Amino acid sequence: MEKGKNENGRKTSYLPPSKIERIPSGIYGLDKLIDGGFVKNSSVMIRGDTGTCKTIFCLQYLFRGASEYGDPGVFISFSESRESILQHGRVLGWNLEELEKKEKFAVIRYEPHEVVSIMDEGGGSIRDEIESIGAKRLVIDSLTAYAILFENKYKANESVLNLFELLRKWNATTLVTSEFPVSLKRETGERLGFLTDGIINLYYTRHNAHRARVLEIVKMRDTAHNDELNTFTLDKKGVRVKEGL
Repeated sequence: MEKGKNENGRKTSYLPPSKIERIPSGIYGLDKLIDGGFVKNSSVMIRGDTGTCKTIFCLQYLFRGASEYGDPGVFISFSESRESILQHGRVLGWNLEELEKKEKFAVIRYEPHEVVSIMDEGGGSIRDEIESIGAKRLVIDSLTAYAILFENKYKANESVLNLFELLRKWNATTLVTSEFPVSLKRETGERLGFLTDGIINLYYTRHNAHRARVLEIVKMRDTAHNDELNTFTLDKKGVRVKEGL
């Protein structure tokens, strides 16, 4: 993959230009760092420890997708309840209940083992929910909880690959969260990240008496993406990325 710099002199990793269809991320300031948006029907992993805004990041992707870009979305949770997810939105002024009534947003709560059975059935109720609202965006929170069900990494990777293949058939652009520990000092050895089309790391770092939120685009296939560390904030409108530190 070639490397160069964008018009602002910042480093990028890129492939030759092509007519790749993209969708807006809904994350303020992010799209200019990833060639205009996520590649349509791709899967992107959002990694980070507790408190790094993974869930809010993904909810914002769905909320703005439905309310501003006309893309219905589905949030699949393996841990938090529907009410908890809706409450996250209320704090930021996102009326997710109204989007539910308009069939532009849905929350599904599953136990991870239930999804294994659903996958064996070719998607089952997940497919039905996606098709019922014509979902174009999907969030799975979290892939870590799903993968630990399997007795070895090979079976986990195989099942995750099958999951992603189904998502592509359903024309969904998907964000999956991972709670695998990430570090600014070294790249994680998590294998599941290699199964996705993109990886974005979120950090909540400490410097002396202060903390800072940092975003890093580790991988984004077919995309001229920023290679540097970028500060992001969480304000009353959601996640906002600022280029550079």
